[in-house]
Amino acid sequence: MISFDSAILERCKKGEHKAQMQLYTTFYKRVYNACYRVLYDSFEAEDAMQESFLKILSNLDDYKNVVPFEAWLVKIAINTSIDKLRKKSLDIVNLNENINYEVVDDEDNEDWETILNKVEQVKAAIQKLPEASRLVINLYLIEGYDHEEIGEILNIQPNTVRMQYMRAKQKLVKLIGKEEV
Repeated sequence: MISFDSAILERCKKGEHKAQMQLYTTFYKRVYNACYRVLYDSFEAEDAMQESFLKILSNLDDYKNVVPFEAWLVKIAINTSIDKLRKKSLDIVNLNENINYEVVDDEDNEDWETILNKVEQVKAAIQKLPEASRLVINLYLIEGYDHEEIGEILNIQPNTVRMQYMRAKQKLVKLIGKEEV
């Protein structure tokens, strides 16, 4: 989580543009990443990010200190992105339509079992990594932070994060390879 001064929030509520810009520059990467993970399109994510900040700034009075500010902000970004998905004309199959297709029994699907086994292997291998490597892998792969954000969180340079990530990834590949043998 990014630390953020609550006094800036109060200044934002009063409409101070400098404080609003500070809020934006502090959180724009986090909001963009949340939008991108939903939309998987950089232009759509950029648009959703801008829309999210408009919602955030116009609804600051609704924010209660019950949850961390960053969590509240990210929730708005995710909901905005989901709304954008809903507005697209998605190819949705009506359950009442008479469609002929083969239903595959989930229990007999060997491909799905293989995927589940791989996921378990990766989870187990991540647990075997040294703490620093495990932290970088989790922040990058699971939480979706980029190298710059991880650097800010851990107070290290983004290049150091990249190196730690590459080393952790190599260790992870070796650990998974050993389990398959």
